[in-house]
Amino acid sequence: MISPKTSMISANYERRVNIRQLEAFRALMIVGTAKGAAKLLGISQPAISKLIEQSEKNLKLTLFDRSRGRLTPTPEARLLFDEVERAFLALNKVHEIASDIKVANAGSLTIAVLPALGLGLIPKAVARFHLVHIATRISVSIQTSAKIEEWAATQQIDFGIAEFPFARLGLDHEDFCRVEYVLGVPASHPLAKRRVVKPEDLANSPFISLTSSTVGRHMIDQVFVRAGVERNMVLEAQFAAVVASMIAEGLGIGLIDPFTAAEFRDKGVVALRFEPRIEFHVGILHPTHRPMSRVAREFLTVLRACRNELQKEFRLESAIGV
Repeated sequence: MISPKTSMISANYERRVNIRQLEAFRALMIVGTAKGAAKLLGISQPAISKLIEQSEKNLKLTLFDRSRGRLTPTPEARLLFDEVERAFLALNKVHEIASDIKVANAGSLTIAVLPALGLGLIPKAVARFHLVHIATRISVSIQTSAKIEEWAATQQIDFGIAEFPFARLGLDHEDFCRVEYVLGVPASHPLAKRRVVKPEDLANSPFISLTSSTVGRHMIDQVFVRAGVERNMVLEAQFAAVVASMIAEGLGIGLIDPFTAAEFRDKGVVALRFEPRIEFHVGILHPTHRPMSRVAREFLTVLRACRNELQKEFRLESAIGV
């Protein structure tokens, strides 16, 4: 929920600050240095500094602290940045629609997906879709499930794929898959030849965990708490692909989703069935009051076909979606 203070600042920004100043502010927040922002926008560093100073003067706000010889964002700047980013996403969508009209509705698709699917399954689906729809422009953002839910509810994307549960109003959802987390171990690990593993089998092995900001981490923790097993937690990462990469390096073992496991099966990571079952439940989200476009529906058809092929190849014992 946007606070009254944020809304007031955003409104002032829209009235008093021109688009070039918005671009300078956004570039500086993204890159972190005036030199980098200048390179990003193709202008001089003094020009960036001048645009930022004009913004602060017009708003009567200090957006950057200069006390240490560099531009450090103030809390007000960080508060404002989220609103500015939403504005640019909306503006980009307008440009996409206008371009579609100009080229006789070639079509465009803006989606956001969680890393488990965005780093492997989605690129495969995009490649297959592109063979038939070569004129369609596709924008893919890799985001957390919470951010994807927010973007879908505020109509910033055509659809998103994120992990349940969902709480926001303004969006519809449907199942994409309900599968099981698997235990990833290095090929040389003593457990690698086991068919099924349980919490007590992991007590003595270095464990690589998802971070507490993920849905999966909380579900996995509950299983070990109920089993009364304390893990040797040595490393953690926000994305399952990073967990899998560390497993491949022999740093430990960890629970990962089967999509990630499939991507790492040729990189020395063995996937084992884990009991009790921990569900990886993923859904397709889209804005309630904006019908899904033909392009989006056709892409989802391709994506589901890729998902079903992965089910067959990886021999997942749980059904993947419908």
